[in-house]
Amino acid sequence: MILLIKLDKATYERINVLVKEGKYPSMESFLELAIRNQFLLEGEEKLGVVQTSGTQSIARVSETLLSIPSRQPKSIGDPTLDERVKKTPLWGQINRLSPLKIVLRVLANCLVSSEESTADLKRFSAEAAEKATEFRLFAKKKDKTSRTRGEYLHVGFPKKDPFSQQRFLNYYVGKAPLQKWTDSVLVGLSLANIKEAEDGSRVIGLTESGSKFVMLNSPLIDEFFLRGGQIKAPLSKEEVSFLLDHIRSYRSGEFDFLVYALGSVKNGADTPTKLKGVIMSFLKGREIEMQLSEKVGNTMQVGVIGRLVEMGLLEIKKDAQKSKYLLTERVEELVGKL
Repeated sequence: MILLIKLDKATYERINVLVKEGKYPSMESFLELAIRNQFLLEGEEKLGVVQTSGTQSIARVSETLLSIPSRQPKSIGDPTLDERVKKTPLWGQINRLSPLKIVLRVLANCLVSSEESTADLKRFSAEAAEKATEFRLFAKKKDKTSRTRGEYLHVGFPKKDPFSQQRFLNYYVGKAPLQKWTDSVLVGLSLANIKEAEDGSRVIGLTESGSKFVMLNSPLIDEFFLRGGQIKAPLSKEEVSFLLDHIRSYRSGEFDFLVYALGSVKNGADTPTKLKGVIMSFLKGREIEMQLSEKVGNTMQVGVIGRLVEMGLLEIKKDAQKSKYLLTERVEELVGKL
């Protein structure tokens, strides 16, 4: 069924500008996200409400797309990443890796349901954005009552507006095969691959690594979101171990960055101010196609600290208004002696 929508000239031109700027792949994509967002708004009062018995939650609607797939989904080949990309760290605005699990679960369940190895990129992206937004609505309400800043589980997930959703998709899904080191973390970590189909459309599929990772139990989804329980960390020890081994093999620049940051903290750069210059020294030694300004350095520092804290390798201790970084017991076990 095709729905024709008549827009006034001003609205049409505003949307068209966003499409031309690359913020949305098409006019249709913008409208689809806007409609899905309105459905979320209509049902907002019902979102995020978990009864004390733990038997009801928002997750009931999403269970078929977010639960562990009934079987391991089919996989496709790894993306062809430029060697220079492999030697760079992840872009600093990716300060959480746990959103990947929700994106991968949606893709995996879509593939298992269709019994195909790929899914239409546009349709999947709309579904992933909707589920990620639902999760943020749920997690933000829980965060307010049970977590402190720095431990929030809703960080990294999109808000209810189309711009935030598209930004999330740009970072965590992607629109095309990877071209820049700052592009999609999903493809940039070789957990999925985006290809062009015979009809010219783009499709997305899981790599063998992505197919394995998606089957691991997720505290964030399986315990917190689907069952409404409290969790200590968004990523399990098994997930962190998998990610570190995978990153070491497929994105050596990111693994080097994580280890470098941990080693720097161990050697005394244990505050944001002390770590600042150290991070810039690391970046200057990499072939990063971006002018290294103070703003870029700060973004990269916030990103790597966020990822290390999320993986349980680093803790942030507050003393009045000051922050201090501390290595956790997990470091030597998961990363090795620094």
